[in-house]
Amino acid sequence: MSLLEQAIKKTPQERVILAEMILASIDYEVDEINKAWVDEVQNRIQSVADGQSELLDFNKLYAQD
Repeated sequence: MSLLEQAIKKTPQERVILAEMILASIDYEVDEINKAWVDEVQNRIQSVADGQSELLDFNKLYAQD
């Protein structure tokens, strides 16, 4: 029996609780990904500030002669 078939056999209240739990798990994953990106950006900013990395000028890199 599939997960969907099992879920459909639950009471409406149980299905609502299950749906809320599934949605909450997605929100958690999104928050975790967002935090990882914020951490990465902060690390890159710090790397530039410490002189370990340098910024490149996009216009100079892609300017056509």
